Amino acid sequence: MLARVDARGRVALSPLGAERAEALLAPPWIPAAALDGVRLAREAARLSVPVCLRAPAPLQPLLARALHTAAGARGPLVALVGRRPSLADLPAEGTVYLDTSRLAPETALALAAACDDGAPWLLAGLEPGAAPPPPTLAARLAAVALEVPPLARRGADDIAALAAAILDRLARRAGRAAPALAPAAAERLAAHGWPGDVPELETVLARALLVAPEGEPIAAGHLVFPSLRAAAAPSPPAPPAPATQLEALLAELAHELRNPLVTIKTFAEHLPALLEDAELRTRFAALTREAIERMDGLLENVLAFARLDRPTPGPVDLEPILEEVLTEIAPELERRAVRVRRSGTASARCTSDPAHVAYALRNLFAGVAREVPPREEIACDASTNGVVRVRFRAGGADLGRLRRLLGATPLGETLADPTLLPLAFTLARAALARTGGALELVPEVGGATTVVVRLPLAEPRGG
Repeated sequence: MLARVDARGRVALSPLGAERAEALLAPPWIPAAALDGVRLAREAARLSVPVCLRAPAPLQPLLARALHTAAGARGPLVALVGRRPSLADLPAEGTVYLDTSRLAPETALALAAACDDGAPWLLAGLEPGAAPPPPTLAARLAAVALEVPPLARRGADDIAALAAAILDRLARRAGRAAPALAPAAAERLAAHGWPGDVPELETVLARALLVAPEGEPIAAGHLVFPSLRAAAAPSPPAPPAPATQLEALLAELAHELRNPLVTIKTFAEHLPALLEDAELRTRFAALTREAIERMDGLLENVLAFARLDRPTPGPVDLEPILEEVLTEIAPELERRAVRVRRSGTASARCTSDPAHVAYALRNLFAGVAREVPPREEIACDASTNGVVRVRFRAGGADLGRLRRLLGATPLGETLADPTLLPLAFTLARAALARTGGALELVPEVGGATTVVVRLPLAEPRGG
């Protein structure tokens, strides 16, 4: 049972049973790639070496409870909660878990000092993509790490295998045979964003098992997400008023046009001197042509958005659209030696307007191409119906900037910013929204980022 949080920001967690702990520390509950981290974490308990749990926050306490049991750690398991939990009078033995992503800086430094004593055993959670703790603490967490990526990044096969394991455990608890998962239901699970990670998946499947007739597969209509999504994350802000959207669009357009206009203005101001220097005149003329071509392409892109008709949803095969988009941006990628790696099958489909989808993907890839440094790689996966994943490493762009590129941002935060968002991302978001789609940012440990395009699926047949 769980105790109340005391005045010092502590809560006692009950260890898991041995069988449950072993299951949670093996596939499909965690990826096979994380097994080396599990082995090292077990051994770290004997030496009281801290372990860094690089995993989504909803999953961290479950991993901590499993490791405490599986490693045979002596003493109680205590979680420290809040930004400034008390580190005084820590137990002489046992296990302490806390999420370092949420710690105040001064508490992180105090925790680093507490690590010198080697007691108790520390399990330090760190969300993927979160800012690292202060260097002193980060150095103490560098020896052993158990890395479990967010469920949304684990792929359709992993999610299906995990769903089958969860249904089997729940069915055994109810004394009945485990139901199968219908293909349409598996697709819906793979397309969901999973803000609550594995615990959310367990909740969704538990409800589905309750409402599905015994002996029948779990169908797509048995899966319900909205209330879970609202509980796991704050409600998104209301969309800005049309006038605000127009102001943001015009501000970005003005910013995109300003740089080429400066080039043309500089050429005009230096024209007398250029007339006497043929080499310099040739160089400036080339820059001016590029500036004019950039403005022309930018205005044509905005006009193309304005020409998009009201969306007419229908079945869309994503593969030909992706092939066309990647062919269009290939010259720019080749110029900067950026590679595109494709994965998955050619069968991904959605229910949307093909013109809107093509326009959105064209702008998304154009924006990503500007963020990726030379000689890097863009990985594209469209193996799941209704989902396109684009993974890349942005040179020098921090997570906050990428969030501004791909999400709604208050006007006052960006209009005066010299690094105003590239217009391509704004247009991609707008085209997707008009056809029922959305963009999502999934940051990763190490600086890589996955942009997930979510598009409507066909309505399941027969519930």
